[in-house]
Amino acid sequence: TLLISIALVMFVVYLFLGRAVPTLAAAVTIPLAFAGTFVGMWIAGFSLDNLSIMALAISVGFVVDDAIVVIESIIERVEAGMKPLDAAIEGAGTIAFTVVSISLSLVAAFLPLFFMGGIVGKFFQEFSMTVAFAIGFSLLAALTVTPMLCGQYLRESAPSAVQKLVARFLAWLIRHYETSLGWALKRIWLMILL
Repeated sequence: TLLISIALVMFVVYLFLGRAVPTLAAAVTIPLAFAGTFVGMWIAGFSLDNLSIMALAISVGFVVDDAIVVIESIIERVEAGMKPLDAAIEGAGTIAFTVVSISLSLVAAFLPLFFMGGIVGKFFQEFSMTVAFAIGFSLLAALTVTPMLCGQYLRESAPSAVQKLVARFLAWLIRHYETSLGWALKRIWLMILL
């Protein structure tokens, strides 16, 4: 289940990034974050059971989230004409505050589970701490390893067929969203009632 989760997340990442280097830069954060998570679990005295593996499976999306935000910031600067290394340094530095706040808000969302009482609470303490470890180590990887990989291996290239297809789909989706948003804004009282 964990491997299927990783494969599906990486497939979606590839669909939207459309290139191998950024996808691999995001993919590297998964084993790094999980290695750190295993160390954190070992220090906390947690075992590898169904709840911790479920927490890891859920964390896959959170783990690559930080890396994707950093990669997107770097790609934007490379496409604007910066050298990859300069783009990596500036892109990671510019987006660092945002990535840290995203990670802290994710950890805060799982924090109440840590303080649950009773037998069920004991189970969810392990679950929530495992997710928190994964998010914390993914933040560390996203702000260090991801920019390093992008700075060394990312090159500006022509959009691939996958990127063009996804871009057309997103343009279609945005057009329809703008139409529905315009319709809703003209009928504000109906939207409030709904």
